[in-house]
Amino acid sequence: METLAQLKKYSAELVDLHHVLALMQWDQEVRMPRRAAEGRAGQFATLSGLVHRREVAPELGALLVEAGAQKERLSVEDQALLRVMRRSYNQNTRLPEEFVAEFSRLASQAQMAWLEAREQADFGIFQPLLERLVELSRQQAEYLGYAAHPYDALLDLHEEGLTTVQVEEMFGELQAPLVGLVKKFAGRLAPLSFGEPFALSGQERFAEHLLMAMGFDFNRGCLARSPHPFTTTLGHHDRRITNRYAPKSLDFIFGALHEGGHALYEQGIDERLARSHLDDGVSLGIHESQSRFWENVVGRSHPFWQRFFPELQQAFPAQFAHTGLDDFVRGINAVTPGLIRVDADEVTYNLHVLIRFEIEKGLIEGSLEVGALPRVWREKYRQYLGVEVESDADGVLQDIHWAHGSFGYFPTYTIGNLASAQIWGAYKQYDPGFGQTLAAGNLTKVREWLAREIHGHGSVYLPQELLTRVTGAPLSAQPFLAYLEEKFSSLVA
Repeated sequence: METLAQLKKYSAELVDLHHVLALMQWDQEVRMPRRAAEGRAGQFATLSGLVHRREVAPELGALLVEAGAQKERLSVEDQALLRVMRRSYNQNTRLPEEFVAEFSRLASQAQMAWLEAREQADFGIFQPLLERLVELSRQQAEYLGYAAHPYDALLDLHEEGLTTVQVEEMFGELQAPLVGLVKKFAGRLAPLSFGEPFALSGQERFAEHLLMAMGFDFNRGCLARSPHPFTTTLGHHDRRITNRYAPKSLDFIFGALHEGGHALYEQGIDERLARSHLDDGVSLGIHESQSRFWENVVGRSHPFWQRFFPELQQAFPAQFAHTGLDDFVRGINAVTPGLIRVDADEVTYNLHVLIRFEIEKGLIEGSLEVGALPRVWREKYRQYLGVEVESDADGVLQDIHWAHGSFGYFPTYTIGNLASAQIWGAYKQYDPGFGQTLAAGNLTKVREWLAREIHGHGSVYLPQELLTRVTGAPLSAQPFLAYLEEKFSSLVA
């Protein structure tokens, strides 16, 4: 079909352009000198405007109409490509080019301001740019349109069809049980502490070792450093991870496992989907299910560390020579309400996300002003987690997402947590000897199952359809709550 061939060519061109933007973003967060910030913001604005022009061109609209008229003759994958490209086209045509360019410029400037504000623990440095980003995000919601709440339009950008009401219902189902689990398990497992700092070179080597054990292909990706860990795609064979390192923290382990989960998803997408709109994870929630699966379900399990703890002891004898395996596993799972989302245990983590959801909802609907964020942040952390925020760096400035202009992103973390538990249940049915599999370090078996069931499909199936295909059920909080109860009851026994 000539129309389909033209559509696929157009898709490849747009994907290439977005990978160039992603390369600029990766460079900005990893290697770009700070004084280049203003120039990079202009580059983002220029290129984003040009890309947007291609995304809304009448030529593309005509191809989508022509392909849609032949939909019944298309394969499942080609129908999916049409669906994804039509959705993108419909969203982009609602956004003026000038708006897209300005949003991109502002987000680039905001990221550098956020970095400086975080280093100086001064929200005031970031506040003016965040106020403008919130204003533009409200405008974005109006452009995109919504049925009930402006936040719906932003949620839908990250998780197709997700609404504010659904997120409220999800947290309504989770909040009371999570608070109960925090009361039940907090303080019952001794957290790890370290007198000797971890050498940076050793941290990087061990992170690379874990990534290789998971199956991350360093011929198709790399590991770098950034203030906030992330994974990005610059091409079908170019999936990049960043991690961060601290002298007395295990961030280097769990950051690598988390971002490695994202990267394995991307590396596992079938080659036939390369350079197309289907060469991507289907949603941020499903994506997050993979990172949380590896970071927590696998990476904080006793069987996993049966295999890898002796190597950790060998790599860092000053820190672990006198620590036993059981104490280590209990320590990395200690339920301790704290300030930092990315360091949170599995029981308290979703309360951190709930706080961010409530704040974002208030910002977008206009019931909360940006200037009030440090105070509101402190109040909510006191209310939900019983901890006191002493510094903006450990409070409202700890996440980079708002500097990206990514409002509506945070709830996908909780969706990912819920989905990871369901996916783990499905894997255990496939591999009843899962404990022995992990204890033997046979992570290839796990990765290949995930690639076959989830990764290889890219964006062919809708998120709920994919989850139901894999687990036999739509998203639910109950498997996750049951997983937490069983795991932590065993740890404290």
